[in-house]
Amino acid sequence: MPPHTRTHVRNTGCREQTEVEIDVPTNTIENYVAGRSNEEQKRKRGPTYMCSVWGYHATQHGGERLVVNFNKYGQPIGQNKSLFVEFLGTIARNGKHAPIDIKSWDKMSKSLKENMLELVQEKFEIPRGSDIWVLQSIGKKWRNWKADVKSRYYDPNMPTELQLCNVPKRILKDQWKNLLSYWNSEESKCISERNKKSRSKKSLMHITGKRSFGQVREDQYRSLKRVEMFEKCYTKEGINNSIEASEALEKMKEIRSQTSQTTDVGRDDIFSKVLGNDKVGRVRMYGFGVTPYVAWGEIPTRSSAYQLIEGYKEAFEKMKKQVQEQGEVIAKMKLDMQSTQQASHSTPLRTAQYSQNGDVHSLNNSALIQVGTKVAVISVLDSTKTVAIGYVQSMDPAHRVGNYPLGPNWCSVHINIPVNWEEHLIRPYSTLTTIGQAIGTYVAWPQALVVREED
Repeated sequence: MPPHTRTHVRNTGCREQTEVEIDVPTNTIENYVAGRSNEEQKRKRGPTYMCSVWGYHATQHGGERLVVNFNKYGQPIGQNKSLFVEFLGTIARNGKHAPIDIKSWDKMSKSLKENMLELVQEKFEIPRGSDIWVLQSIGKKWRNWKADVKSRYYDPNMPTELQLCNVPKRILKDQWKNLLSYWNSEESKCISERNKKSRSKKSLMHITGKRSFGQVREDQYRSLKRVEMFEKCYTKEGINNSIEASEALEKMKEIRSQTSQTTDVGRDDIFSKVLGNDKVGRVRMYGFGVTPYVAWGEIPTRSSAYQLIEGYKEAFEKMKKQVQEQGEVIAKMKLDMQSTQQASHSTPLRTAQYSQNGDVHSLNNSALIQVGTKVAVISVLDSTKTVAIGYVQSMDPAHRVGNYPLGPNWCSVHINIPVNWEEHLIRPYSTLTTIGQAIGTYVAWPQALVVREED
């Protein structure tokens, strides 16, 4: 009987399931797949495709991307954390974006990795410097996906010709062929045996499920030592999930009862005394991507240094933008003052000017205010809006606010009532950057933007 193919397509929203049956004129395949039919008939949840995120375009949502928050250790947390992490998994399992037939993640080309980052940044708003974590996460998921495909579909005892006829649904045909060729090589078999031996030595399994260690730590609203994290992640309601976990926890508690809390910090803490030292560049119980530098302030790795540099760059760009905006405002104020002086010389009896909106303001404002005068502080961006109410503390050019002298045409104002809490200070100092943060203290403000407030 000649071979023939029957294809069944079932469309379930974003999932399309295709069953392909190939009859080969031998009973070889039936012998290899015997006993699997019952398992394949069981209804399963199916793979994760994240169609809603793949179809998300910021342009359709007012230019807003999905915001992902990261904790101080550089790990995603919060509302969109699961969406974000699962979307990274779909990239790792997509042969067009992350070819599965590449020998190792280190061999993945730079252009492919850059394309992955662009995909992520199109959908999600993530902090600068987090792209290292993103690529590390995709790489880990890519390796897990490769191992999963091998355990599910590869049979070292089946002839390659037969396995080529049974291409997994989510694997590209050419990539499947290359995978089989590599897995049949002696190099791959040696690596596989070595990894199996290493895996067999692992006896501790956490019980947090999909929740990452970073999210577990964040949910506690406090800093947890590694012993406390071990108890939360490897036990449930005081019950240990294995004998090894129970024995390890008992030893940790015994040592902790004999030592002070201050010694249970850093690389040589109680956790490491029981379960051994960490591998180079790794810190257990902190979650994926955390390095000794991030956890304990040791010499930074290349990825940690990159995150620091990107963070500094972002802060510098924000400050540069703020200084530029303030420079534009001050330049405009100087022009206004020059035009005011010219107008006062030409028409000394009329001391009034009009704002852009037609409002009348006094040109001789400094004559109307003095130390102790109740004033309204006017916005530097919109001269029609009041941002705070306060009292003039000083008009002396030599008076200092935040270690800098006021200078001519400036005054020090004590902020009593903030009106626009988010208004940026023209001269931020210490930890004060907005009007809301300056309540009850002093700020430097141009006299031209301080107006007498009637009681």
